[in-house]
Amino acid sequence: MRDYAVAHGIPESDTLLEDQSKTTLENMRFSRKVIDSRQQGRPYQAMFCTNNYHLLRAGVFARMAGIDANGIGAKTRLYFLPNATIREYIAFMVMNKRRHIIVMGLALAYTIITLILGAMHILKF
Repeated sequence: MRDYAVAHGIPESDTLLEDQSKTTLENMRFSRKVIDSRQQGRPYQAMFCTNNYHLLRAGVFARMAGIDANGIGAKTRLYFLPNATIREYIAFMVMNKRRHIIVMGLALAYTIITLILGAMHILKF
């Protein structure tokens, strides 16, 4: 992605490279260390590059890592976009699984209670 940024007009001297991570969250956490060591407490403007379908989740990870940055997305081939979008959707669901389980549990409980109360009303209990 660094090559992409440089090819699209970002001066190489304005880029930082983190090449030790295995996940996007690790990348953001390791990048935070690189930024902090370079800036030494001075303010900075940051941007990260990723695929366009991955931009939202990468932004969430940047915020989790404490990086104030905006992202830019590289184009994705149209044939790959449905698969990538589904993957990102599932990843987002897994990231917030506790919240989704609670909401789905509440919706299920509401449905069951509504059905029971409706049955009781029809049967005149």
